[in-house]
Amino acid sequence: MQEKEQIYLVDAIKVKFMNKTFTKVFTHENLPFLELRYSNSNAHYKKHFHDTFSIGVNKEGRSIYENSTKSYPLDKNMLSIINPLEVHSCNSCTDILNIYYMLYLDAKWCMNIQKLINCEVEEFVKIPVHILEDENFYKEFLHLCEFISKDNSISEKEDELIKFFLKFFSLYLENKDLEVIDKRFKEIVIYLDENYKQNISLDELSNKFELNPFYIIRLFKSQMNLTPHSYILNVKINKAKEYLKSGYSIVDTALECGFFDQSHFHKNFLKIVATTPNEYKVNFVQ
Repeated sequence: MQEKEQIYLVDAIKVKFMNKTFTKVFTHENLPFLELRYSNSNAHYKKHFHDTFSIGVNKEGRSIYENSTKSYPLDKNMLSIINPLEVHSCNSCTDILNIYYMLYLDAKWCMNIQKLINCEVEEFVKIPVHILEDENFYKEFLHLCEFISKDNSISEKEDELIKFFLKFFSLYLENKDLEVIDKRFKEIVIYLDENYKQNISLDELSNKFELNPFYIIRLFKSQMNLTPHSYILNVKINKAKEYLKSGYSIVDTALECGFFDQSHFHKNFLKIVATTPNEYKVNFVQ
């Protein structure tokens, strides 16, 4: 009897199990420029194109990646790069089921990230290579995909995306990021300092100050070399250090600083302070 196909929809992730293969697709209404596909398959695809900018990696297995008139072996430590409308295919070349990630991004969103690097960019700048072979970028991209797939906040996912693609596009663009001076920057910083307990999104900042979200990113990048989300996180952690010094418990400190839970607080404190909240706190216990 043929195995029945079961389809589940959980938090906008579609999961399909059949014959030991699966496909998970992450989308979210607050990240409308993104689609992430995670799959275990050796299905073969005909040549096709997308209107998105795409990057793919094999987590397990090996493929033959064809783009335009060229063919490449796609293995670990390699990223396949697909510009919008490029005719391509990527198919397993072994009997092993490939485990791979494909990330599809709206070209306009990518262009806005590129413009943060080079202010002269007016339309999406095509990446001049089809393959990037780089172990560090490969690991960072895998981390990004797994971070997006897991139960992290939308603001955190967006921030990780921005930071990765600022670094990635910088490989292929000349840096012409002019300093941006705007008196509203101080107003935004004061607002964030006063409302650090809230998890303020980039869209909320954009609506509050009636500014383009990418202009806000440009302001923070120019003035502090941080994304707005990274700035808020640093404020939270600095406040947390004050609470811990004053004798607050770790649980109460996490709540007072607007972290989702103790685990969320622990992870971000360790990332910025390079020690755990408990290890930090014991230094001030009388």
